[in-house]
Amino acid sequence: MAVKTLYKTVSANGEYSCGDIGVTTDEWLDMLSDVKSKPYHEALLCFLRQKEHTASCVKVSNEYGKPAQYYNSKVYNFSKWVQKCLNRFSVKGVDGKDTYWCITMQKGWDTKQGFQWQLRDELVEALRIYLMKELIEVFRKGKPFNGYYEEYKWDLLDRSVGKDVLAVFDGLRGKNIIDNPRTDSVIKYLVENEADQTRVCCQHLIDESIPLNIRLATFKSEIKTLCPSEWKNTANDERTASGLLTCVYPETYTFYKDEIYQNICDYFGYTSRKAGKKYEHFLELINGFVKSYGEEIQQIMLNEIKDFKNKPLNLAVQTLFWCMKDYMKNQVEKKVTIESTHYDDGVLTWKRRKNIVLYGAPGTGKTYDVPEFAVRLCDPEFMATEPSREELVVRYNQLKSEKRIAFTTFHQSLDYEDWIEGLRPVINDNNQVTYEIENGIFKKLCEEAERPIVRNKQVGISDNAVVWKVSLAGTGDNAVRSDCMKNGYIRIGWDDYGPVISDETDWSVYNGEGKQILDAYINKMKIGDIVMSCYSSQTIDAIGVVTGDYEFDDSLPNYKRVRRVNWLVKNVDENIVEMNDGKTMTLGTVYRLNSITLDNVKSILEKYKTPSMMEVNDKPYVMVIDELNRGNVSKVFGELITLLEPDKRKGRVNSESVLLPYSKKMFQIPDNVYLIATMNTADRSLGSLDYAIRRRFAFIVEKPFGLEDEGFDAELFEQVSKLFVKNFDEYKESGWKQTMKLEPAETLSGEYKPEDVWIGHSYFLMQDEEGNDNTTDRLLYEIIPLLEEYVRDGVLTIEAQDVINDLYQKALV
Repeated sequence: MAVKTLYKTVSANGEYSCGDIGVTTDEWLDMLSDVKSKPYHEALLCFLRQKEHTASCVKVSNEYGKPAQYYNSKVYNFSKWVQKCLNRFSVKGVDGKDTYWCITMQKGWDTKQGFQWQLRDELVEALRIYLMKELIEVFRKGKPFNGYYEEYKWDLLDRSVGKDVLAVFDGLRGKNIIDNPRTDSVIKYLVENEADQTRVCCQHLIDESIPLNIRLATFKSEIKTLCPSEWKNTANDERTASGLLTCVYPETYTFYKDEIYQNICDYFGYTSRKAGKKYEHFLELINGFVKSYGEEIQQIMLNEIKDFKNKPLNLAVQTLFWCMKDYMKNQVEKKVTIESTHYDDGVLTWKRRKNIVLYGAPGTGKTYDVPEFAVRLCDPEFMATEPSREELVVRYNQLKSEKRIAFTTFHQSLDYEDWIEGLRPVINDNNQVTYEIENGIFKKLCEEAERPIVRNKQVGISDNAVVWKVSLAGTGDNAVRSDCMKNGYIRIGWDDYGPVISDETDWSVYNGEGKQILDAYINKMKIGDIVMSCYSSQTIDAIGVVTGDYEFDDSLPNYKRVRRVNWLVKNVDENIVEMNDGKTMTLGTVYRLNSITLDNVKSILEKYKTPSMMEVNDKPYVMVIDELNRGNVSKVFGELITLLEPDKRKGRVNSESVLLPYSKKMFQIPDNVYLIATMNTADRSLGSLDYAIRRRFAFIVEKPFGLEDEGFDAELFEQVSKLFVKNFDEYKESGWKQTMKLEPAETLSGEYKPEDVWIGHSYFLMQDEEGNDNTTDRLLYEIIPLLEEYVRDGVLTIEAQDVINDLYQKALV
C-alpha cells in the first residue's frame, strides 16, 4: 500500500491540524494492547484526564511532577511508533519537515500558558475501553467483591418488590445505600409525622413522565419543606433519591454515591457535572458501560448473587466501580499544579538558607504544607514514588518517631529553658529536691543530628546507643580488669545480694548501697550501648559494646555480675575530662556519661586507628515551629540566633559556638539541621519578628489559589478574592503563579498587602468527605464573620459590606 502524505496546516483561528488520519477506535485499541506501547501509556493517560483531553506539556508536568520534556518525548515517540506500525501515512509540517505530534493529537493551538494539544476522539475512546478492560481483569483476579460485603444491595431490591412507595423510602434506613448517619433520623421523622405528604413527594420522584432533573429538584424542595426549618440535613440529596428510584425501578436506575461518580470521571477522563446534574450523568455513564460490559461483569459476581431474584446489570456495573474505588484512585493520583513548582522551589531555598518561614493569611495551607516540605527534604526517594497525601503523612509521622523531625508550637509561655536547656526539679531517693539540667526540644534534635550513623551492624553498636562508665574492681591494674579484657565482658560486685535483684532483695546486706547502680547495670544498660572502662578519675583504658544481657556467674570468685562486651579498643590511656564537660569520674561503679556522645566515641576510636564503623550523620533533621510569631522569638532563641546562619553551622569555615549557661558546654548547630516555621500574617495582635530574626530566615509566601477539587466553590472564591486582589483574573490566568505580584483591590485598606490578609482557598472547600454540601455553614460561621471582622478592624473598607450582604443572601437560599 502506498504511503499517503498528510500535511499539518494552520487555520485562520490559529489551530494546527493534519485533519482525519483515518485511524479507527479499534485500530487505536489494538496498538494500545501491543506491549510495545506500554511505555507511552502514562503520558497518554495524563492528557486523557485533562479537561476536554486538552493540555500543554508544562501543565501536565506541573500536575504530575515529571519534566515537561518527559511528556513531550513520550507523545512524540508514540506518534512516531504509530506511524511506523500502520505504515500508511506520513505527516509533513508547514515547513515541509516530518512532524508527529498531530498523529496522536487532533488539533493544537498556542496560548499564554504554552502550546496545548487535544487528544484525538478515537484515541480517547480506545483509552477508555483499554482502561475498562484492564479494570475488569483486576476485579476478576481479586477476591469476590474485592473483599467488600455487597450482597445487601441485591437483598434490598428483593425486599422492596410489591411495597408501597413510602415503605420503600422507610426501608432505606440502616442499609448503607444512603448517608445513614445523617438521613436515617430524618426519614424516620418524615414517615412518622408527615407520612401522607412524604408519600406524595416520593410518588412525584418516581413519576417517569417527568424529566429526571425536574423530579430531582422537586424532591429536594418538597422534602426540605416537610422538615423543621432549622434542620441542615433533610434526606433530599441525589444519593437518597437514587436509593428510592433504584428500589422501585431497578432495571432503569442504580444507587448513586458522589465518590463513585467522581472516581469514574477522573479515571476515564470525563468532565463531572455540577450538583443536581450529577446523577443523570452518572446513569448515562453506567448505562454506557452496561451496554458493553454488563453481562461480563455480572458473570464475575454471579456466584455471590445467584440466590437473588433481581439481578439488574446496572447494579453489577455500579458495584464493580465501588469495589475498585481505591484501585482507581491510586491510578489517578496527581498533584495540584501549584504544589509541584511551589514545593520544588521552596525546598531548594530551604537547602540553601537552612531556615524558612511559610507565611500567609488564614486558610492558605501553611501547616498543611509542612509535611510535604519536610518529607521532600528528608526522603526524596520516597517522594519519587509519587505518594498519596495519606502515604505522605504516614511517612512524616515515621520521621517523627525516628527523631528526624521535631514539632512544637510557639506561645507566650515558651522560653529558652524549653527550647535549649534549663534546670528542672527532681526528687531523689532521699525525698530531697535537687535540680538537674534538662535539654530542650531544639537541643535534643541537634544531638540526634550529630549522632553518627552505624553503617556496619556487625560491630554491635545500636543506633540509639548511650555511653556508660564502668569501674572494674576500682582503678588501676587489677586481676578483675585483666580478666575482663581477656574474656570479653565486664564484672561488678555486690554478690551477697544474690543473683536475682527484685523487690524482695534484702538491701540491708550492704546497708542499701548499690541499689541504683545495679538497676542501671541490669535494667537500663542495653545491648548495643557503649561502655568506657574507668582506669582513673580522669582516664579510660578501654571502650566496648555491650553484646549480652545480665548474667550471674557463680564460677567466679567475686564480682560475679557479668555483661558480655565486644572490646573495640583496649590498653589505651585516654583523658576524657574535657569531653565530659570538665567533670572527673566519680566513685560510682556504673552510671551514664550524659555529656559524652557517640561522636566523641567515634573520635577516640579513630585516634587509636580503630575502625568505628560509624560515619558522620548527613541526613537532614527538621525542627517544625508552628505559629512562630505567637512566641517571644528573641527570648526563646537567646544567644543561638547567630548560630542559625548557614555559614555559622558546625563544620563550616565560619562556624561559631556558644557557651550554654547551665551546662557550661560549648554548643553548635549541626549543618544538617533545618528549621521550618509557619506565621499567620493576618493576626495583628501577634508580635512581629525583629530584623535579627528575619535575617536568619527565608520567607516563602503562601498565597491562595484555585483548586480543582470537586467540592471547591470557584465562584465564591473569586467573589471574595476580588475584595482583596485587583488583578485576580490575571493571577488566575497565570496558573496561580506564586511569584506574581498582587495588586490591592479598592476595598482593601492601603496599609495591607493582599497576601497578608486574603482569605485562603481552604475556606471554599464546601463538601465534606461524604460529599455533603456545607456551603451555608461555611459562609455563615466562617467566611462572613471573618470578613465582618476585617471591616471592623479597617482591613477592608466599608464598601466591602455590599459583597458581604450578597454572601448572606447566598447562604440563606
